[in-house]
Amino acid sequence: MIYAVIPVVLLYYYSFLFYFRKLFPMQGRRIIHVLLPLAIITASYIYMNSPDIRWLRPPAIMIAMALGLRFTTGMDLLQAVYGGSCSVLSAYCFRGILFAVASGYIFPNRDFSNLESYYASTVLILPLVLLFFAILYKTIFPDDKLKLFLYNRSQLKYVVAYEITAVINLTVLNSGRDVFPHDMLFSGRFLTQYGIWYVKVSLGAYILTFGILIYAIYQAIKSTELLEYQWRTEMLEGQYERQVRHYKSYQKYTESFRTFKHDYKFMMVSLKTLIRANENEKALQLIDDMFDDMQKKVLVHKKYSDNVILDAMLQDLANICEENEISFTSSVFLPRNTGLSTLDAIRIFSNFINNAVEACQKVPVSERFIDIVSTNEQQWSTLQTINSYDGETRIENGKFLTTKAEKHSHGLGIKIVEQIAENLGGFVIYEANQENRTFLARIHIPRLNEDQLL
Repeated sequence: MIYAVIPVVLLYYYSFLFYFRKLFPMQGRRIIHVLLPLAIITASYIYMNSPDIRWLRPPAIMIAMALGLRFTTGMDLLQAVYGGSCSVLSAYCFRGILFAVASGYIFPNRDFSNLESYYASTVLILPLVLLFFAILYKTIFPDDKLKLFLYNRSQLKYVVAYEITAVINLTVLNSGRDVFPHDMLFSGRFLTQYGIWYVKVSLGAYILTFGILIYAIYQAIKSTELLEYQWRTEMLEGQYERQVRHYKSYQKYTESFRTFKHDYKFMMVSLKTLIRANENEKALQLIDDMFDDMQKKVLVHKKYSDNVILDAMLQDLANICEENEISFTSSVFLPRNTGLSTLDAIRIFSNFINNAVEACQKVPVSERFIDIVSTNEQQWSTLQTINSYDGETRIENGKFLTTKAEKHSHGLGIKIVEQIAENLGGFVIYEANQENRTFLARIHIPRLNEDQLL
C-alpha cells in the first residue's frame, strides 16, 4: 500500500515546488536540488511508520520542503520556510479533518487507526488539497498579491511563526493517536468515550489550525495591500507637489517674459528712431542693453524631457540636486507604445529618483552624481539611472535588498517596480560596482506592435 501512496505524496509536494518555482524563478538550478527533498519525503514515509517515531514525519517533511524551496527557487530562507510549512500544514489538517469526520460521525463503528486507513486517506485527501489551493490562488490569493506579501517581511514573520507553532501543535496532537493504547480509543470496533472525546478535540484543532492559517495569510495580504496603497499615495502626493512647484516655476517664467515684453515695445520704438537717424553706435548699444536686460529679467525655463509630467519631476530633481550639490545630467523620453500607464511611469521614475538622491547624500560632495537616460528602440523602451553610492549593498539570494532602516516599507517600492515591469513582459536590472562606487538601475519594457495597439 505504501508504494502506491508515495507517488501521490511526491506529486503533491512537487506541485508546491513547481508553483513557487514559477512565482520565484531562479536560473541555474540543479535537478539534485529538486530530487533531494523528494527523496527525504519518500524516506520519511518508508522508515517512519513506527508509532515511536511517526510524530517526527511532519517536521522532517517541513524541513525538507523548506530546503527544497530555498535551493530550487528565488525564495529566501524565510519565504521558503513559509512555503514548506504551508504545504505540510495543509496536508495534515485536511487529512486530520477527514479522519475525524469519518471515524467520529460517518463510520463510528470502524477502526481507522491502522496504517492502511492512514495511507488510503492520504491518497484521497492530497488531490483535494491541491484543488483547494488552485481555487484559492485564483480567488483571494492571486499570484501578484501573494508574491507581494512574501516580500513584506514584517507580515511574513508573523505568519511563519504561527506556522511553526501549528506544526509543533499538530505533531503533539498526532502523537496522541500513537502514544495512547488502542483499547483507550476503541472497544471492539466502536470508539470508546475517550476516543469520541479525542476525535472531537482533534477535529476542532485541525479546523481551527487551518482556518487561522488561511485567515492569517489573508490578513497579511490585506495589510500588504494597505502598505502598497500608502506607498502609491505617497508617490502621487510627491508627484503632485512636484507638479505644483513646476507650475509655479513656469508661472515665474511667464511673468518675467510678460514684463520684458512690455518694455520691449518701447525699446523697439527707440531702436527704430535711432536707426532712421543713422545713430548706429547708439542703436548697437541699445541692442546690447536689451540683450543684457533679457538675460536678467527673463528666467530660463529648461526642458528636461518631452512630457510635461516627467519634465516636472526632472525639474524638481534638478532643484534637489542643486541644493545637495549633486551633478545631474539627463536625456529622457516618455516610453512609447508599451502599455505603461502614466501612474505606473510616475511610480517607476519616483522610485529610481528617490533612491538615487538618497544614495548620493551618503557620499562626499565631490563624488555625487546622477545620470538618467531613456531610449525608445525598435522593440524595447529603456530607462536607466546611474548614481554614486557609498558601496554598501545587501544581497540575498541574488537580489538587492534595501539598506534603509524601515525595510518593510522601502523594500516594497522596489518590488512594486519589478512587478510593474513583469506585468508588461519586461524586467529590471540592478548592478552595483563597488570598485567605482556606482549603482545602476535599468528597466526594460517591450514595445507593442501595431496589432497589439489596436
